Amino acid sequence: METMNNKIRCILLILMLIFVTQHLSSQVDLHRKISINVQNLFIPQTLHVIEQDYNFFFAYNSMQIPADERVSINKRNIALKRALDEILSNRFAYTTIGNHVILRLKGINTVSEDFIILGVVRSADGFPLDSAVVYAVKENKAVITNNEGTFRLRLKEPSQYIHISCPNYKDTLLLAGTLNGEKIIELYRKYTNTIASPLETGGLDVLSSQTRFEKLPLVRNLVSQSALYLNRQVKTNHLIPIQVSFLPGMGSQQLTKGLNVNSFSLNVLAGYSKGVSGFEIGSLANITGGNVEGAQVAGVANIVNGQMNGLQLAGVFNYTFNQVSGVQISGVGNISNNNVEGLQLAGVSNNNKGTINGAQVSGVLNTNLRKVTGLQLAGVANIQADKISGCQLSGVYGIASDVKGVQLSGIMSHTTHDVSGVQISSILNKTRKLNGLQIGIVNIADSIENGVQIGLFNIVKNGYHAFEFTKDETYYCNFMYKTGGKRFYSILNAGIRKDNVGVGYGMGYIQPIYKRLSVNTDAIYGVLLATNSPDTYCGKIMNFRLGLNYSIQKHLTLTSGLSFNLYNPDKENERSGSAGKISFTGNSSNTISQAFQNNRKAMWLGWFFGVRF
Repeated sequence: METMNNKIRCILLILMLIFVTQHLSSQVDLHRKISINVQNLFIPQTLHVIEQDYNFFFAYNSMQIPADERVSINKRNIALKRALDEILSNRFAYTTIGNHVILRLKGINTVSEDFIILGVVRSADGFPLDSAVVYAVKENKAVITNNEGTFRLRLKEPSQYIHISCPNYKDTLLLAGTLNGEKIIELYRKYTNTIASPLETGGLDVLSSQTRFEKLPLVRNLVSQSALYLNRQVKTNHLIPIQVSFLPGMGSQQLTKGLNVNSFSLNVLAGYSKGVSGFEIGSLANITGGNVEGAQVAGVANIVNGQMNGLQLAGVFNYTFNQVSGVQISGVGNISNNNVEGLQLAGVSNNNKGTINGAQVSGVLNTNLRKVTGLQLAGVANIQADKISGCQLSGVYGIASDVKGVQLSGIMSHTTHDVSGVQISSILNKTRKLNGLQIGIVNIADSIENGVQIGLFNIVKNGYHAFEFTKDETYYCNFMYKTGGKRFYSILNAGIRKDNVGVGYGMGYIQPIYKRLSVNTDAIYGVLLATNSPDTYCGKIMNFRLGLNYSIQKHLTLTSGLSFNLYNPDKENERSGSAGKISFTGNSSNTISQAFQNNRKAMWLGWFFGVRF
């Protein structure tokens, strides 16, 4: 049957290669700080005082503790281990599992021949409990009860403690030596509290992460459910220097591999462990139920349910559920469900649900749900749901909630709130509030506090909008549309004369000087087009204006001023020997017409007057 299960896992592994997807430790810390003040109290009573104050339990052989020996100790902020050393005269070693501290007398070695422990786990009302975990602490061996509640486990040392746990029941600890004959073990149901405490709420978050981790296709099909279940039930970990694994269920460790932290792990195909503190390599996949400190290298995927501190390198994808501090590199994608401190580099896409302090670089797409401080660089698109402080560079499209820095896109840059910096694209830039610079063919903003739009069409919802009709020495009628910020604006210009029309684009600046008076300066670059000739394009015409404006009422302003003009004819359409020579003419319509007709470069001073709406 085991051989058949291994074959099924291999088949599932091969099938999974065509797909690319998607702890809270309650263990007692021996270095935690405690405060204790007892005087002339028996040792068992002293240990009981610590249990009551700090909500964990001691397990020990009562025959090894001198029950009639008294101690006095008054310490504040002392490590738990140091306090125990003083109370027990440094005669005991300590092991933690769950919320139990196991006290074991030093120097006692009771190694004997292998022996078997067996028993039945039941509830207090007599019902057998299947799926109860029976765990030998010292030897790191475990077994899960069957549907009749029975278990059988081969061990070497009878003096070690056996930890027995089951969901919704209180844990218990027994000496292995007491289970050498079949024994009935009763577990008592936990009392439920309808109001979750903050600690319990945190536990629910971890449970949710654990559930999502276990539902990933690679995890579900490669790791046995019994190993995942054991990892959930037994809150402990063992440091194992070296692990060699062919598949998660075939290697140097079996059922308890989900409880082990490895310094070096070699997974011929794939492996599963509690954590890595060093280096792990797998030809297909590395699956880690806890934290990684060091480096992971996999041909297909690295999956980490805890924190990743170091380097993740995968041929297809990296998937992490907790914070990444370091570098993620993959051929296809990186998926992170928490914060990233460092670099995400992927051939196709990076997907992050936390904050980023560093960089996201991908060939196609970057997505992020929270703040980015650093760089987002994508070949196609960056989708940022929150603020970016730094630089967002996209080949086609970039979007962010707020930008403080640079947003540069090949086609469109879009900020749903504010830009404080520079927004550039070849076609469209859009933001709500601009404090900085927009450069593109079309620039759109709701308002401009302190900034400039440079483009063909600059649209500011709460900015400056004006239609201007003027008469000058060059055109019978000159029409301008001015739009932009309250000071700096862009200009679309069209002028009409007898045989020509002129169209142009420019920039301008307006400055109030006194009540209804203001001055403006405009610079317009345009082209002159013939209306009665097959050669439509005549040349370039540049116009610089200085105007004085008087506001008659809110939407009606008189404007008048002086201009400097420069005409440069089309040299490929020269019809006169004087072409190329610059002459300074008067501002009469006749002399200007001759310059246009004879393709002669000309400069002249002009005038204009008109109305602005």
